[in-house]
Amino acid sequence: MKQKKDEGCTAFTEDKAAQQPDHCQEADVSSKRIFGNHTLCAQFLRDYSGLELFANVQPEDIEDVSERYHLYREVELNSDTVKKVRVRNPGGSAEGGTQDIYVVSLIEHKSGVDYDVTMQILRYMVCIWENYVIELEEKYEAEKPGHGRTANGKAKRHKGISRLKGFRYPPIYPIVYYEGADEWTAAWHLKDRILLGDLFQAYIPDITYRLVRTREYSNEELLSREDAISLVMLLNKIQRAEDFRELAGVPGGRVDEIFQRAPADVVEIIISEIRSLCARVNMPQGETDELIKKVKGGNMGNLFENMEKMDIQLERRRTAEQTRRADEAERRADESKRQADNLYRVLITTYRKQGMTQEDAGKRLVEELGVDKKVIDEQMEKFWVE
Repeated sequence: MKQKKDEGCTAFTEDKAAQQPDHCQEADVSSKRIFGNHTLCAQFLRDYSGLELFANVQPEDIEDVSERYHLYREVELNSDTVKKVRVRNPGGSAEGGTQDIYVVSLIEHKSGVDYDVTMQILRYMVCIWENYVIELEEKYEAEKPGHGRTANGKAKRHKGISRLKGFRYPPIYPIVYYEGADEWTAAWHLKDRILLGDLFQAYIPDITYRLVRTREYSNEELLSREDAISLVMLLNKIQRAEDFRELAGVPGGRVDEIFQRAPADVVEIIISEIRSLCARVNMPQGETDELIKKVKGGNMGNLFENMEKMDIQLERRRTAEQTRRADEAERRADESKRQADNLYRVLITTYRKQGMTQEDAGKRLVEELGVDKKVIDEQMEKFWVE
């Protein structure tokens, strides 16, 4: 286990990069690209957060602070994001005002469900709150006359701010974005992950989260939002062969309109998502390039016209994978048979050279190996050579 320390938060991590399949790493890169774009992130919060507070969030209201809180997972392609979102007039007062709200976005791409998601959220929350206090204390100290730094160059802290009666920690809104084909069956509350959780419920933090699952939105619902994040989510719904057939009926004209309104940086992200999709179904490079060329030329709808072709590619890939697995299983079976035959040959030859009769050698093999006498008789015929 590795240990990594930071002011205000200590965490333990086990590097899982070597255990992560290529398609999961690709999905992590995809999510980092999508949620790292503040235009898409703002659209996501407006459309899918379920909070009225985010109804008017704009890209300039969002600050990515993820690197401060990736303290317990030393995985380079970490897809979780932490955003600091400035919300205007959060209390609804006429005077206006702003409030920073932290949004923790956990991205789940695994075919199975991560059942420890509530504990993961709790870790992030504690790290965010502790670092919030540190930053506030350093800022307060810096504004004092004659402020300075410690011997190792760090900013001095005016400790104790969080102990004041009027102090409040900032709100944190955890969202789980899930593209998997399986149902989401993870616990919704932290107490459900604690032994005797119901008995000790009063003493366990009531941690829960907002789940945004792409499969819960129909194609029509997504298209009705008429923004780029919904188009990306439409692409991310594709996890199984039948998903291609469902998307084959998506109206290309509406998709074109959404795509053409997207800013250049968002267009590049959508193109990257299409390339990733083509790679997942093993579409030949030439066909992929031709499809991308048509999309860039303003015919995004052409992608959905090619869903049937992608479906065929996916089925071919799966057939090839099944054939490979069958061949591998046959190879292992042949190797096991070869090793078993070699063992019988050595034992039978040894017993014969020791002067044992064929009958006694057969009985001994039955006793020692615990196999049926019929099997031993067959081996005797092959290897008992006078």
